Amino acid sequence: MISNQPGVGPEPSDGPGTPSSSLIAYPMEIFQTPLIDISQPLSGMELIPARIGHIPILIVQLAGEWAIESVVGVQTSPVHVRAGSDAAHSNFLSSTTTPSNADVNGAVVPSLTSLNTTGPGPVTFFPNTPVYFDITVPAAGTGGFSCLARLIIAVNWVTTDGALI
Repeated sequence: MISNQPGVGPEPSDGPGTPSSSLIAYPMEIFQTPLIDISQPLSGMELIPARIGHIPILIVQLAGEWAIESVVGVQTSPVHVRAGSDAAHSNFLSSTTTPSNADVNGAVVPSLTSLNTTGPGPVTFFPNTPVYFDITVPAAGTGGFSCLARLIIAVNWVTTDGALI
C-alpha cells in the first residue's frame, strides 16, 4: 500500500530503500551572523557550516534580511558584502546596496530591511565546504557612524556526488 507522511512525500511503490526510492531533501534552513558592526571590515566569518555531500542554494524569494539593531550617526555609503565557499568567498552571494542609506538612517530599531543580492554568474560550487562571509567595503557615515546588524539568510540543500540522505 502506498502511504503519505506529511512532509516526506509518498512512499515509493516498490518499497523503501530500492533504487527508485525518492530522496527526502533537507528542509529550508535559516542562518544568521552574530551581531556585527557593518562599519568595520570583516573577513572569513563562517556563515553556513559544511554539510557532507551537499551544497547550499540561496532561496531567492527569501534572499535575506538585515536585522538592524543599533545605529549611531548617519550612513552615507552602504556596506559591500560577499559570501562563498571558493577561495575569494564570492560564489554564493554579493551585495553592494543594502542596507541602503535610507533603511539605516530611517531605522527604528530593531528593524528589518531586505538584502538585495546580485547572484554570481555561472560558478563552481564546492560540496562539503562551509560558506564564509566577508565585509569587503564597510559602510561609511558621519557623526561617529556605526551600525550593528545581523545578516539572516535562507537556504535549501542540494545533494551532490550521489550523497544519500
